[in-house]
Amino acid sequence: MSATETLTTKKPITPNMKVGDVLKEYPALLDVFVAQSPQFSRLRNPILRRIHGRLVTVAQAAAVAGLDPAVLVRTLNRAIGLDVDATMPIALNSRAGTPQPSWVTSAVVAAQLDVREDQRSHSDPFARIMKAVSDLDEGQILYLRNTFEPLPLYDVLGKRGFVAWARRLGEDDWEIYFLKVGRGASREENDESKAEATQDQDWEPGTPTAAISIDVRELTPPQPMMKILNALDHLKPGETLLVHHVRRPAYLYPKLAELGYKQKTVEVGPDQVDIYIRNQQRG
Repeated sequence: MSATETLTTKKPITPNMKVGDVLKEYPALLDVFVAQSPQFSRLRNPILRRIHGRLVTVAQAAAVAGLDPAVLVRTLNRAIGLDVDATMPIALNSRAGTPQPSWVTSAVVAAQLDVREDQRSHSDPFARIMKAVSDLDEGQILYLRNTFEPLPLYDVLGKRGFVAWARRLGEDDWEIYFLKVGRGASREENDESKAEATQDQDWEPGTPTAAISIDVRELTPPQPMMKILNALDHLKPGETLLVHHVRRPAYLYPKLAELGYKQKTVEVGPDQVDIYIRNQQRG
């Protein structure tokens, strides 16, 4: 096969591809991402890469890092030997620059969260944000301060019945309002209950056999979720992870569903549940 024929078989990178899909297809591009912006250095963390790679598109990643999406797409394609421009529509769905909706001042701000320090220290605030929104009722607002406009979060929370509005206050300083309007709840209650409702599907009767067991009962959020996701990285196709927890982790269930895992939760006793998580991939 000639060099030209080899190049034509490569899959071009497009603006709307998920970062995780890009790195799965071309692992060597991790260094190319990091070279474009310090924001991408967190992709070197396998846990954060697993969380965000499935949620963030190349265009969204570029916007978060303050880069031109078309330039990043062109750079990535050239790194794999393709001269391809970003000719397809780029979906960013920014909420900034739009008129302030009336609910920003009329609805109740029931939760406030400042994750700017988390971002500066390269800590992942995703679990904290999901915990905060899980406690909101319809008509209530989460007020979030961040170092950038969290474009991928709009898609995640939009599925849970939230609408958003954002405003830049200064360099590395954004305020984002998330209003729970209930669309997610009207669609099979919400993502958490939908994910948990499937827990017994494809599970054999009795107690599953676990290849790996971890205990997160003494940990404080977001450490349990991070430890669980780290353990999942070591789970082989078809194997099961057993997690000893103090409660049903509502914010974890939709994440497992997004990543393609099946789970079964068993009430063991007061303040103790066992969560069996199976890797559905085939070996």
